[in-house]
Amino acid sequence: MFDGIKNLMKKAVKLPKAGYEFLLDSHESNQYEKNSVIRWNELSFQEDTLKAIEDELRDFKHDAIPLTQLDRRLVAEIRKKTSKVNRNNVTRTKAYFDFYKRHPEIHWSFLAHLVSRNGGWNMTDLKGSILKEVLSNDAQNDFFSFLERANALIFHDAYPQLLLYEASKKRNKNLFYLLPKLHVSRFMRPFWNEFFEHKKSQLLTVALIINEQHYIEKRVVQHPSYKEKVLNNIIFKLQDVLQFTYVLFPFVTSKNQTRLAGVTVSDFANIRHRIEIGKKLYCLLFGIENLYNDISKFTLKMQHTGSRNDYWTNMFTKNSHEKLNMTSLSCRPKKPIAHSPILVDVWQDVSHTFTDNEDWFQPGNEITSFFSTTVTPASFDLTMQYCQDVHKMMVASDAMKIVKG
Repeated sequence: MFDGIKNLMKKAVKLPKAGYEFLLDSHESNQYEKNSVIRWNELSFQEDTLKAIEDELRDFKHDAIPLTQLDRRLVAEIRKKTSKVNRNNVTRTKAYFDFYKRHPEIHWSFLAHLVSRNGGWNMTDLKGSILKEVLSNDAQNDFFSFLERANALIFHDAYPQLLLYEASKKRNKNLFYLLPKLHVSRFMRPFWNEFFEHKKSQLLTVALIINEQHYIEKRVVQHPSYKEKVLNNIIFKLQDVLQFTYVLFPFVTSKNQTRLAGVTVSDFANIRHRIEIGKKLYCLLFGIENLYNDISKFTLKMQHTGSRNDYWTNMFTKNSHEKLNMTSLSCRPKKPIAHSPILVDVWQDVSHTFTDNEDWFQPGNEITSFFSTTVTPASFDLTMQYCQDVHKMMVASDAMKIVKG
């Protein structure tokens, strides 16, 4: 056993940190970032706008507006459409992007699509060659339940808002008085009203980021079962130490190469940190023009399956029977080094119930600090860093398998 671990440590020392491959990647990364066209240097909001919305939320009173038959029909239709598409991560991810293509002014829908892709990749990691042999079946199921529940809850809350906006746009009438009938937090109504009148995409996007992270806070992140089994799980902490917890936005360069932009995530349990991560990702996606265009190229070209093979074909394979190149330390291996299955092959659809209609927002809650300024990152290419961490995780996985015998 000790000889096996010793050999693995020798392999770890040789991980790609220098040499031609590293220098070439660094040059490509630096050139791309240096030549980027910045749409906005920072994401910020006027204090008077936020103050007016905060005052409106503080003085909020539920409108007892009688619903017409048309209103009731619309609410029922929205619920039905949402339930139908909320089958699994793949159907949700597709629904977000389909909506964005119809309504590109709703930036959040494209952002949600890309973050949801990451959710699917994290789900299939649990059944892939890196983690499958390390985690027990119970641990795999606990991780999946955590990811799936958060993904489904956000969709359950957000997609009806998108469909209500679509109906409002179609009828040329503000229908957001129906938000309470869809159990959407009172927090969102003034932001949708503001957007319907002034079309301020940034303000609405950040409001949706804040809302969705609060929506899952008690229901998932602080839920006693998930907190004990997932957030405090030693494997989750191991991933965090290795900086293996990424949110990645694949993009296709002018040389037809797929690279990876994004951020590393730590302290997931901290809601303010999650909101700031969401805002930073938003700045990456919409604040840098060429990056937006190149991410769009990838998204249009590659349908989401949940497999990391979607964006890195020479590192990951969907085929569980393909022979892996276990000895390679390259970021451009001739054969894949890991198996990453498609989602529908390894996880069955989950039938969710959504009975908790408690509103997270209460009048008097302070909101201004969540809209603090976020600077658009100047450095964002994580291709080599992510590659190195994949190799580290493979070494850690092999070591744990040896320890387990």
